[in-house]
Amino acid sequence: MIRGAAAQPVSTRSLIEWAFAREKAQLEFEDDVMRASGYGYVSSTAAIIQHEQLGCRIDGGGRSDPHPDADVVAAAVAALPEARGGHRMAVWVAELARAGRVPDCMVDARPVVRPVETHVNRWGEMAKTADAAALGSLGWPAQARRNRKGVVVQDAVLFCPVRITPTVDQIASARRAYLDWRGALMDLRDSFTAYGGLTAWRVTDELPPLRPWIRNTCITKLDIPLIESRNGV
Repeated sequence: MIRGAAAQPVSTRSLIEWAFAREKAQLEFEDDVMRASGYGYVSSTAAIIQHEQLGCRIDGGGRSDPHPDADVVAAAVAALPEARGGHRMAVWVAELARAGRVPDCMVDARPVVRPVETHVNRWGEMAKTADAAALGSLGWPAQARRNRKGVVVQDAVLFCPVRITPTVDQIASARRAYLDWRGALMDLRDSFTAYGGLTAWRVTDELPPLRPWIRNTCITKLDIPLIESRNGV
């Protein structure tokens, strides 16, 4: 970026990545200056304005100063309101920007049913089974039958303990986190648009996709691997 050149259009994500990854801007939480009555920052816009009025720069130490716009971006990220995650979200946004990454929203994830334990015999990999009586009221007691000698014997009812991974809760949590991150970027975009304090960049309306996993939101069945039990079931 050439200082003094005409403002160039840029998305909010690209702007933040430029500021933190290329310009090496650093977060600085100035609680005594930019906090409002103990209830968090009034807004990203208010923090940017105060940052400019004070003429303060984020101290990187031992390196050339970042572009002034990078300082403005860092101040805006540090000033994310509590409704958008506050300091915790600011740190996460900056970390992702430095790495050039977005949150893992588990786009292609879906629950898979797998046996808790398996064993290998001459027929291949088999699922280990267990006695259903161990499940108590949720299981089944041993079943009586007569063997070939006419003697009544008790046969255990076997079941295959399974685990589901990833769980629906894990997928939902990852996607909520992605939406929180996107919401923070939307807040920053609106602040940059309303304030207009950037000199080298003009922030566009572009945001990361709202639901990049949309093709997978309707899960109609669980994936069940073809692993047999020792009884061939």
